[in-house]
Amino acid sequence: MKKSVVFWVVIVSISLLLPCFPGNAKAEGWGNIDWQQFKGTELNVLATAMPVSEVYKKRIEKFEELTGIKVNFELLNDVDRRKKQLVDFSSGMGEYDLGNIGFSNREEFAQPGYLEPLEQYLEDPKLTDKAWYNFADYPKDVIASGYSKDKLVFVPFTAEYFLLWYRKDIFNDLGLSVPKNFEELRATSEKLDEARKAGKIKEYAWIERQMPGASEAGWNLFCTANRFGGFDFINFGEMVSYVNTPKGHEVLDYYTSMVKQFAPPGSGNWTWGEIAVAFKTEQVAMTTGGNASYAYLENPKESKVAGRVGYAPPPMAEGGKDPLWVWGWGMNKDSKHKGAAWLFIQWATSPTLMQEIAPEYGCPARQSSYANPAYVQAMPSQEFIDAQLYMMTQGVNPYPQLIHAKYAEGADIVSKEMSNIIAGIKDVKQAAADADQALIKLGYKPAE
Repeated sequence: MKKSVVFWVVIVSISLLLPCFPGNAKAEGWGNIDWQQFKGTELNVLATAMPVSEVYKKRIEKFEELTGIKVNFELLNDVDRRKKQLVDFSSGMGEYDLGNIGFSNREEFAQPGYLEPLEQYLEDPKLTDKAWYNFADYPKDVIASGYSKDKLVFVPFTAEYFLLWYRKDIFNDLGLSVPKNFEELRATSEKLDEARKAGKIKEYAWIERQMPGASEAGWNLFCTANRFGGFDFINFGEMVSYVNTPKGHEVLDYYTSMVKQFAPPGSGNWTWGEIAVAFKTEQVAMTTGGNASYAYLENPKESKVAGRVGYAPPPMAEGGKDPLWVWGWGMNKDSKHKGAAWLFIQWATSPTLMQEIAPEYGCPARQSSYANPAYVQAMPSQEFIDAQLYMMTQGVNPYPQLIHAKYAEGADIVSKEMSNIIAGIKDVKQAAADADQALIKLGYKPAE
């Protein structure tokens, strides 16, 4: 055999044994790094059981094929996920290498130092192709949610916030414009209420959550307060209550008067799920709902209003913003496989994967996904896309007091007093004063 033939036989043989690094077919579109540098590693990933996690779960085999890394992808309900993750991340055992972190409990993991800072992996050219990964694709207020005290502790994969849901068919028939501020929201509600009383429509004008609780009316109430020029009922960091102030009275009065005047009878104990059902069964004409819930309204097999829902930013006062909610991937500081864990985070939040999966869950954290033709085709309307783009680039506050560990206790107190106003047990001033006293007993200071 000639030497040249032997040489090419050897070269071809070696190439067949090489893993699929960038440049080979399986790594096309995944940047210029060695994705198989941790081949043979086994990762344990803990995630909340929710639709977007199922989207990821379907693609774990693709990650394993790309990297040669085995992934054990465990799903639990969010309460159990958080408890199990917190125990493991705080114990030093490192059973789970990484997991999803919710925005509101970020500081539970970040402040004690349970999360691995991620900048070093982002800046390492052996681990990250920065040009391909394009970190700047994240809007500044979305990626800000991943930082705790200037350290990047998780990378977002969803961007969630409230949108105004409204019945565009009703609005068109009655010649109504979409309300942009609180004055317009009340005026629009009054016109809808007049139309209902005149028999022109059957839907009630407006509804918000009224059931007390941090994750029910407490969340909606505090979000509404933020839309009133960024007002916080409670400054958790400074331990100050602003409930019994003129601004606190204004927010409480607006919120409660709107539901007393315009919400359906008997809706005081409705949870978020029941409000969504009321909207999709033609009982309500307007509400604020999460952008991630659009599929719930647009499924014609389950929703009577599919194709007839309009979406817009929620009405706000000047300077108001909506608290942001994100899910992000974070790494256990005690992981024994940090390089491999970073490859998973990078893969899961990459522009390549996010453009692929965004049409399946609707609220990707990367801005480029919103212009992808497959995403545009999958969404209910361009109006829905535009409303989301406005919110993620201009309409959200990445630093709300809501994420503090003390939020739940404070929100529970305030929302219970809000319920007393709606029930007619107390007026706004009495309810605010009583909420303030309860907060002071917990160690809060009254506003001066």
